[in-house]
Amino acid sequence: MTGLRVVVADDHALVRAGIRALLSSHGIDVVAEAGDGRTLLEEVRKHTPDVAVIDIAMPSLDGIEAARRVSQISSETKVVILSMHADERFVERARRAGAKAYVLKDEAEDRLIRAIKRVAKGTTCLSGGDGSADETLTPREREVLQLIIEGKKNREIADVMCRSVHTVRNHRARLMRKLRVRSAGELVRAAERLGLMVSAADASGSSRGGRTG
Repeated sequence: MTGLRVVVADDHALVRAGIRALLSSHGIDVVAEAGDGRTLLEEVRKHTPDVAVIDIAMPSLDGIEAARRVSQISSETKVVILSMHADERFVERARRAGAKAYVLKDEAEDRLIRAIKRVAKGTTCLSGGDGSADETLTPREREVLQLIIEGKKNREIADVMCRSVHTVRNHRARLMRKLRVRSAGELVRAAERLGLMVSAADASGSSRGGRTG
């Protein structure tokens, strides 16, 4: 037994089950699972795991922002990002969010096992580059952007974030100003073009093409 305690976050139950089986076969204890970013944060607060394995594309709170908050909640919990995207922009965003490893889902299973064991020992398994466009966005603005990409309206966003509609409108206006767009559609296209967010719909589409844990 390795003695490692891990929380797994992915919005597909079958993927989580596959990851749990893989980790368990290597003596790694999966203490909790989460299907979205907000549930993940609750589980991290509850269990303080050694490692959080986080899918980059999840509903409610995407993997990058979830990684940022995990690092704030528990300095003892190291983050491994799982992704279908090899784009260096996402790797850099993960690094700046506090992730210690970035593992592609089409890599060999032992790559994930090695990454988990190495980050638990304090090793960083990714490289960093230059800053990207989301450096100008606040955590709240990134959260609103995520929810806009998911198609939520101001009232729905306000309910999810427990904020007033007026506050959400202000966040949306600042987002559009910073990204130099004039509509929600342009905002989403700008975010995707700049690599600021990966929507849950993207991950779902990828999974239909043979996504595995």
